[in-house]
Amino acid sequence: MAESRNLDLLRTVAVLLVLVDHLFMAAGLASSFPIVYDIGKLGVLLFFVHTSLVLMLSLERTQSREGGHLFRAFYIRRAFRIYPLTVACVLLCTVFRVPQQFGSAASARSVFQVATNLLLVQNLAGQSSVISPLWSLPLEIQMYVVLPFLFVFAGRHSAKALLALGCSLALAGLAYERLLDMHVIAGLKRLDILNYAPCFVAGVMAYRLSTNRARRPVLASWLWPAAVGSLVALYGGWQVAFPHPLDRIPAYRGWVVCWILGAIIPQFREIRLGWLRKASHYVAKYSYGIYLGQVPALWIGFTFWPHMGGILRWLVSVALLAGIAVGGYHLIEHPGISVGKRVADRSNRSRSRPMELQVGA
Repeated sequence: MAESRNLDLLRTVAVLLVLVDHLFMAAGLASSFPIVYDIGKLGVLLFFVHTSLVLMLSLERTQSREGGHLFRAFYIRRAFRIYPLTVACVLLCTVFRVPQQFGSAASARSVFQVATNLLLVQNLAGQSSVISPLWSLPLEIQMYVVLPFLFVFAGRHSAKALLALGCSLALAGLAYERLLDMHVIAGLKRLDILNYAPCFVAGVMAYRLSTNRARRPVLASWLWPAAVGSLVALYGGWQVAFPHPLDRIPAYRGWVVCWILGAIIPQFREIRLGWLRKASHYVAKYSYGIYLGQVPALWIGFTFWPHMGGILRWLVSVALLAGIAVGGYHLIEHPGISVGKRVADRSNRSRSRPMELQVGA
């Protein structure tokens, strides 16, 4: 599953859902089709499940290679994986005064706001994100802190224990939502990780189920795209049938979809369609740049060529986004990943050398 094309497809669907949301906003169509806001939110939740599952698999590989250096190597590599492109995005969007999201006015950012965005702690600091997609990254950073502990937990306990943990986090999330509605604790909104922790645990559950070597995937590969599409339809239909404002969508709706996803991921064989495997692989590869670059690309495409036809502006914006994503990956993201790997490896060697000398003595 480490090189799973099924997971590539899941990541592709996630980033495209967010992109569709922003495309409709840029084109002024979101108010006519409010469901796109909900679909964009779902895309981020799918990212959370995907990320936690992929990182569980990464921790498994790290453990097999480096043993006791598991935590340190994980933190070093994740820092070099997520921060370089984020730092470049925050600085460039600040310098060129890119609006937080398309349709909002460009405004100056305070030094403190920019600093918290650079560190990806803006939610804890009570600051707004420089651009709207950055809202999810502090949540990922906070989950990175505990994911190695969840990996150890998953290795020592059954799937039932993980389910119990997920239910406990869900109860904590429900209590958190209730307290938010009551407005009894100032600054409580900064702990919004409580609303999303069950989504990350769904990815850990998928990993735990996939470690059962005696149970092989039984569902046909062609059903995987249909299953992902059905979950998108479930979430969207739920919101249409029982609408809520975007900022007040009950968190449990996302948890239900994420837990179903976590349970079914290990049940599907790998997709075989060559064109779908290749397309999802490339979109997944550049998905981080697509996610961060969509607001700047759409802002440029829809602001600086206002007299172009609507379709042409869409095409220009998508072309700009492709350039940002591909350039950002090869110039910043991939070099950062490589540096992180070297730093982690060097750190492990330096920690191992005194032990070897001691044993030799």
